[in-house]
Amino acid sequence: MSPRRLVAALVAFAGATAFTACLLSMVSGMRDVMVTDGGFCASGGPYVIAHQCSSSDIRLITIGIFGALIAAGFYAGGTAGLGSKAASAGLVIWAALFGTLGWSFLSTGLHNSAAGLLFTGVLFLVMAAGGLLPVLFSLAGDLRKTGRPDPAIPGMQPLVRAAVPAAPGLQPGPATGFQPAGAGAWQPGPVPAVGMATRSPAARSTELLRTGIWLVVSLAGMGFGIALSSSLITMLR
Repeated sequence: MSPRRLVAALVAFAGATAFTACLLSMVSGMRDVMVTDGGFCASGGPYVIAHQCSSSDIRLITIGIFGALIAAGFYAGGTAGLGSKAASAGLVIWAALFGTLGWSFLSTGLHNSAAGLLFTGVLFLVMAAGGLLPVLFSLAGDLRKTGRPDPAIPGMQPLVRAAVPAAPGLQPGPATGFQPAGAGAWQPGPVPAVGMATRSPAARSTELLRTGIWLVVSLAGMGFGIALSSSLITMLR
């Protein structure tokens, strides 16, 4: 792996780790608000507030939101540096965000028998699937594309040749186009043909290696972020 790709892999790993930890921190703060404050709270202002937001919940949600946004940028940049599409990183972030929030809403709704939270949880899970499925289809398409034939390059042996019927006064010539065979007469040359060539094994290996590195870096970063999230949540409480 080149130094540039190595740096990109480290950036993507750090972005995935920080995004996962901050996302779980935000979800933890939102879960506290739903369980202890009835789903909403406020702080400050001239009016009497029925549900006062705790300082720990404010820290968890605020740092979780802004930290996740910054980490998402690093993850997308590292993904692009690895040679993968940055749009894939955005779809993974979308699926992780709405999938985690949907699971939180569903579990809280089942525990409290709240129909509104159950509906929101199902809706968020559907939105998460809308981001995850394109990523899976894109990865499957990239893997299939490594074995597809590519257009032939000049000098390759064609599989199809065009036949030019003979005509009176016309004679074949060695050059392309038409050459005079007599007074005012022109002759056709050979017609280029279209062939197909399969991608080289080295190109297929590079494509698979690049996709595999991105998947490993993403999954490892998410796993490491889950492990670090408990320490972050404890520190912010």
